[in-house]
Amino acid sequence: MHSEKKNMDEEKYLLLEYQEKTLFFNGLNLEELLKKYKTPLFIFSQEILELQYKKIHETFSSLNTQSLKIAFSVKSNPLPEVAQTFMEKGADFEVTSIGEIKHVIANGGEPTKIIFTNIVKDKTTVKYCLEKGVGLFAVDSWSDMKNIEEACKALQIRANVLLRVNPGTQLNDTLFSCTGGNSKIGILIPETFEGKSQFNKILDHCLNSEWLCFQGLHVHLGSQIVNLDQYRDGMRKISLLITQIEERGFEIKILDIGGGIPIPYGEKNVPPIEKFKDVIQEEFNGQLSSIILILESGRYLTAPAGVLALQISIIKERESNLNIACVNGSFYNTIPDAIIADWHFPIKKVKKNINTPIIPYRIVGSSNDTLDYYKGAIEGNNLVLLSKLEEKDYIVFLQAGAYSISFNSTYCMEERPLVYFNFNTSKK
Repeated sequence: MHSEKKNMDEEKYLLLEYQEKTLFFNGLNLEELLKKYKTPLFIFSQEILELQYKKIHETFSSLNTQSLKIAFSVKSNPLPEVAQTFMEKGADFEVTSIGEIKHVIANGGEPTKIIFTNIVKDKTTVKYCLEKGVGLFAVDSWSDMKNIEEACKALQIRANVLLRVNPGTQLNDTLFSCTGGNSKIGILIPETFEGKSQFNKILDHCLNSEWLCFQGLHVHLGSQIVNLDQYRDGMRKISLLITQIEERGFEIKILDIGGGIPIPYGEKNVPPIEKFKDVIQEEFNGQLSSIILILESGRYLTAPAGVLALQISIIKERESNLNIACVNGSFYNTIPDAIIADWHFPIKKVKKNINTPIIPYRIVGSSNDTLDYYKGAIEGNNLVLLSKLEEKDYIVFLQAGAYSISFNSTYCMEERPLVYFNFNTSKK
């Protein structure tokens, strides 16, 4: 009963429903849509993008801050319609390349609302950013800071900077940790302000630089964080660092706490977004009242808004009762993070079977590559439980709106999937 209720809640959350045995997504009859457009096909919902933005903004708006900004992480989804949707909502943009900066500006984004966070910023790149009016730079190292400063001096333009720090928190429950002693990202926080740590050296230089305007701190613990204790440890260390900096008489105007809010893949339990807000509220305890808080998000904003549709090309039945279902596309070209990150994307059939047996399938991609298969949620054997499949059936992978469309390749010279973007026609 609990599992059934969870599935019903998930379907409502993703605007999914079966009508007369046919799956609808955000009001779209997927069977009719897939007869019109060839698969593989990504289908995106603007309404869900807007709902996700509203949810994250309303949740964190209850914090006592000077103001709250939500920054869309552009790397998670490169579609112009996605950038335009968040631009209309007033979002800022977290970018990591000149290409992403051009993308934001081309789609109506204000350069002053861009936060440039890449760990390598050569002088040519920084000059381009300064000329375009990029609002914030995250300083990731001494060399990074010097490149920014020298570009500023050459153009006679000051830059607003945040120091991107690494609190040393160990994230053991995600593949995408951006903290800890072995991480390539950020400046390690010193145990004390006494002595000549790299952080102290960079902070002192920024505070005394003619060309760098120190605004505050940036931290990103990682992606898809599911352990709240580890998240709490990171936030606690940032809170202590703010106290230490302010005790030296320096002001923190902006705190960018990065992202990491998870979304559910399959049956894996993840903390709700409200729990992350509670951690921030408890650990900073009124400390943010005079600080602009920036929250970055890519996966949480975009993953639920996209599904990937594929067609079953071949069913192979083996004597061992292992049923292999081959789809009409490679996972390298469609949803490669199912291979890279082992995400268990929920799968649904477009046509619902009644009174048919539930069968374990191994879902494989169309290439000859032996790694081209979907790592199913049944632990140890990479199988997926579905009602009986037939060749030419359509299946959809849910929560596919983040990173899959950024990662997918032309491996084996296959074309990338088409995209259907469903605009929210109910808006005034």
